[in-house]
Amino acid sequence: MRKGFTLAEVLITLGIIGVVAAITIPGLITAYKKHVIASSLKRAVSSINQAIKQSESENGEMETWNKSLEQEEFIKLYIRPYMNIALTCKDITTCGYKQNKAWKNLNGQYNTYYEPTAYKRVPFITMDGILYAFANNTFSTTVVDNDKIILIDINGPKPPNMHGQDVFLLYRKEAEDSIIPYGAGLPLSDIKASCNKNNLGLYCAAWIYQNGWNIPSGYPLR
Repeated sequence: MRKGFTLAEVLITLGIIGVVAAITIPGLITAYKKHVIASSLKRAVSSINQAIKQSESENGEMETWNKSLEQEEFIKLYIRPYMNIALTCKDITTCGYKQNKAWKNLNGQYNTYYEPTAYKRVPFITMDGILYAFANNTFSTTVVDNDKIILIDINGPKPPNMHGQDVFLLYRKEAEDSIIPYGAGLPLSDIKASCNKNNLGLYCAAWIYQNGWNIPSGYPLR
């Protein structure tokens, strides 16, 4: 007689495998997603910092750069030689976005100020697919630190195009001559309040940064 498994035993085994997979696979997918977001954010911050430091070694301190230049000329002179820029975007559609409003806040709403081309920003996409958007002037007396805010989209026009998920804010801290996540150094309670599914999500990068470039427990990952 040949020994083997009965059909019932095979079905039970497959059922167990299915249950284990259903339990473990979502967790693995989430862990991988967290790793991609955190590592891409860290790489973007490192890349823009390195590019500006290299530019400063040849063009002087960033605060002395000619901010009266048109944004495209500013990028061409001070940024392009030090970053692998694949595309400079004249508008949102040039960047590959399919709608007039490119980025949602974490609460699902739109905010004009935090759009990539708002207030004379000219975004550019590097060869690794990361979009950077910042302005070289304050634009008006009512817009605070417009020349110090840098917005990034770690996967360019690919979805979800939402703050705290693939869109993050950075800030040029002149005293330390570095670019850091927007909100870094604030109390953790303030950061969490901002990086909340019911809020804008503007300090989410700071939460990841202050957690050693890892997405922490309780982070509002969608």
